[in-house]
Amino acid sequence: LSERQGRLESDIAAVARRIHEVEGRMYSGEVAASRELMAMSDEVESLNRRRRELEEMAFEAMAAGEPVDAQLSRLADERTAAEADAQRLRGIIAEAEAEIDAEVVAETEARTALVADLPDELTQRYERLRVRLGGVGAARLEHGSCGGCHLALPAVELDHIRRAPPEAVITCEQCGRILVR
Repeated sequence: LSERQGRLESDIAAVARRIHEVEGRMYSGEVAASRELMAMSDEVESLNRRRRELEEMAFEAMAAGEPVDAQLSRLADERTAAEADAQRLRGIIAEAEAEIDAEVVAETEARTALVADLPDELTQRYERLRVRLGGVGAARLEHGSCGGCHLALPAVELDHIRRAPPEAVITCEQCGRILVR
């Protein structure tokens, strides 16, 4: 719209220059023939009509552009607000990632300390199970069920587990995970 308005304003200026040229010749005294003066007068009238038409079209283009300009301004404001929100959210995400990274480090250190106290054979067995079973090599035994596969253990197996010494390594018959009592 602003391009069209610019073209119209340029056309209006060109018509105004032409009117000024023709009127300048008419009133300069250079032209004495009445027929030529009449033709020049008709041209000035025609040019004035054309200028009014162009001015009206330019006004309409300007009026049509105002809502678009308002919408562009509103959209620019919305974009600025969205960019600010995005920046704020990136900061929140960065903080959360830093907290998670710190927790991972703390948990890794705690795990390393615990693993140091366990027999190597048990640690190696756990690692093999963990890799094979999707990251969980041991599960809690709760209410007669394995916390890994969530299946209830048979009564005979539960009785065997109850009678086993505390240091015995017990596994789930269903999934093979080490059961923590």
